[in-house]
Amino acid sequence: MNRIDRMTAIVLLLQERPRTANSIAEQFEVSRRTILRDVQALCEIGVPVVAREGVGGGYSLPLDYTIAPPQLNARESFLLLLALESIARLADAPFAAERATLLAKLRALLPPAQLAEVGQLLSAVAIDTPRREQRAPWLDRVVAAAQAGEWLRVEYQSAARTSALHILPLQVSAQGGFWYCRAFAHEPAEERTFRVDRIRSVAAPAPDFVPAARLAPKPYSHPDHPEVRASLTPRGVALVESEPQLGQQIARQPGGSGCLQFRCPPSELAWYARYFAGLGAEAEVHAPPELRDAIARHARALLERYAAPQKEETA
Repeated sequence: MNRIDRMTAIVLLLQERPRTANSIAEQFEVSRRTILRDVQALCEIGVPVVAREGVGGGYSLPLDYTIAPPQLNARESFLLLLALESIARLADAPFAAERATLLAKLRALLPPAQLAEVGQLLSAVAIDTPRREQRAPWLDRVVAAAQAGEWLRVEYQSAARTSALHILPLQVSAQGGFWYCRAFAHEPAEERTFRVDRIRSVAAPAPDFVPAARLAPKPYSHPDHPEVRASLTPRGVALVESEPQLGQQIARQPGGSGCLQFRCPPSELAWYARYFAGLGAEAEVHAPPELRDAIARHARALLERYAAPQKEETA
């Protein structure tokens, strides 16, 4: 990004809300000194940047100050189109009509030469979003509830059973081609994450429903949570790197091996038992004991299944 584009972007950021020099520098991946020079240059050309010192300070613009919306360049247009096309690959992606009209408007606004450049970029760069057969028909309803802070009564199909739950959706996200909803569950009064495609029905709670008090969840690093410690072979490191939550926890060792050390709520140990069991000899869990025991149970179950003579397949 050249300096003129960065200075324009700084003005647009300050139109949204006040920001510190450090936060602006992080946004554009430049030094704080560079931002200070840019702000000084903006002031010299007449942009009324207001600087406030102390706690809660930073840079801001007067509420009545506006600039004409700048034109998008080819790379900025490419980023918008890439994001829109990527989300469209997800099953039942929300705002379908709005996505279609925005795509049409963007393509209509771009000059032919710029549109051709954007097309070349789109053919050269892609975000791998797996296509899933599972549908998420209640996605729009869940998104609306998260936006409005509204409780829902849902019928949820987990791996083991179907259950009726009261949830307060907090945030909807996409990962690996699936939609997930982070929500506060009334039973048992804790934050949980749900696969939206496993929601079978949605309704408003009964009039006499009294939601449980929402307490701040304990952070994963809370000392009450069990500490997981594991060692990884070089191949184990490569496998765990692809897991978003775990990849950043790897402490790499000489020779390519690695170690994991983190805390998690006890309710998640069952998931980690299945995960580490799937890594086989590429990982060894050292703690906590209950996680080692759960992995051993998985291993014994597999051994019993494959040690027994194979049964005849029936047509």
